[in-house]
Amino acid sequence: MKIAISSDSTLSISQTESKEIGIFVLPLNVIVDSKEYHDDIDISKEELATFMRAGSHISTSTPTPFEIETFFDAIFAQGYEQVVHFTISSKLSSMFELFTVTCKEKYGDKVLVIDSLAVCSFMANHVLEALKYRDEGFSALEIKEKITPRICSEFVIFIPESLTFLKNGGRVSPAVAAIGNFIGLKPILSFENGEIGKKGATRHIKKAIEDELVELKKKNYDASKYSIDILQFDTSAANIELMYHFLERHFPGFEIHLRPLSINVCAHTGPGTVGFGFNLKVGATI
Repeated sequence: MKIAISSDSTLSISQTESKEIGIFVLPLNVIVDSKEYHDDIDISKEELATFMRAGSHISTSTPTPFEIETFFDAIFAQGYEQVVHFTISSKLSSMFELFTVTCKEKYGDKVLVIDSLAVCSFMANHVLEALKYRDEGFSALEIKEKITPRICSEFVIFIPESLTFLKNGGRVSPAVAAIGNFIGLKPILSFENGEIGKKGATRHIKKAIEDELVELKKKNYDASKYSIDILQFDTSAANIELMYHFLERHFPGFEIHLRPLSINVCAHTGPGTVGFGFNLKVGATI
């Protein structure tokens, strides 16, 4: 059976790269001042950063059933008989439920929807792992069974540049954002088990990174199984260099990669966000 592997664009793999790899990516919707754009089709992350820094109102929306059906119809038109599709974490979005219901009604068992419980490059590695299993000849159900143990294997820290965009998304109150921005307070967010949590706030990004890395050492990550991803969205070169410096010092021997934040995460955390996380490698097992 000819099986396709697909995902929404939360996995932060571009349309060009996805075609080279052999996966299908559904662009997410971003709304800027009431005008809708599609990720990596008619808006780039650089353009989004410019809009956000200029004070534009930003929001995101789920694909419509029509967009979902158009996406899968195009895949089946290429001769595929079944699709394994990954969605952004169900704890952050309703897309898993939306895709499950829409696909069940239209395609029955021809589309198998998997809740990645992940974002960005961490979601990408689940998708690439599924692609590997597909190429090895496994069925859609076998792919899901093999992928399941690696779900929720990542741990990520995000440090937005300010509280402004979290306020715009309703995650902090205007009063807290105003006071925090006035004194230079930066929020510290975690991503674990499929959801974003608030770890605290800091005025000193160097100390915050150092403290988090000291704690992460206690998890005893294996460099043969995990790589470290630095996540960025319009982040200063100085903060990226700082992240490299600390990670190389605390975790020698680990592969370190610079990765983009997905556009839906960008829309909520804002430009200047930097982060890092441990990503289970493709082919590695827990």
